[in-house]
Amino acid sequence: MSRTTRLPPIFPENTPVTRLMTRSAAPFALLTLALLSGCAAPPVQFYTLGAPAISQTGNTALPATAPVLNVARVALPDYLDNQDIMTRHGDQLDRSPNGRWGSRLSQGVTDLLAARLGQDWPHYIVTTQPLAETPALRLAVNINRLDLDSSGQGALQADWALVPSDTHRAILRNRGSFTAQGSVTTDAGKVALTRELVEQLASRIDSTIPHP
Repeated sequence: MSRTTRLPPIFPENTPVTRLMTRSAAPFALLTLALLSGCAAPPVQFYTLGAPAISQTGNTALPATAPVLNVARVALPDYLDNQDIMTRHGDQLDRSPNGRWGSRLSQGVTDLLAARLGQDWPHYIVTTQPLAETPALRLAVNINRLDLDSSGQGALQADWALVPSDTHRAILRNRGSFTAQGSVTTDAGKVALTRELVEQLASRIDSTIPHP
């Protein structure tokens, strides 16, 4: 009678060693998938409203006695004053996954207003920074609404006051509502639409302030 010799498999499927190897490989597989997904995600892009690219008109040096117009930091609702680029869907706000403002939105709006007013007021030193001297005029702006909806409709509502250093002069107060239409399918489109609204606000402020 012949006897067949059967060699045992090195790692039978039901051995503890095989089960241990299978369980150990699972976390590595999940980690690999996570790394691959992370590599495929688009990078975060940062945006400004373009104020650094705007220069005041004229190259003539201002005299030391030139009056100062100080633009105070714009006030925004808390839910807007951050670096998120958002669109509104009714009561819901959707944050862009890959787009951010380069600074808090209030700072970006303030810089753009100051840059535009600096063009329109070439005989004034228009600044957002505190100076040692008391400014001749101080502009305070409160934006109570700045929304872009999913259809591309933008809306901005604001009130502002021009406060002279001379207490015998009246404080000039005004308010305005502005709308604009544009694309919100990309972050660049949202930025352009936001800038259009702030540009309208700057133009209205300029038109309601008596020039020196």
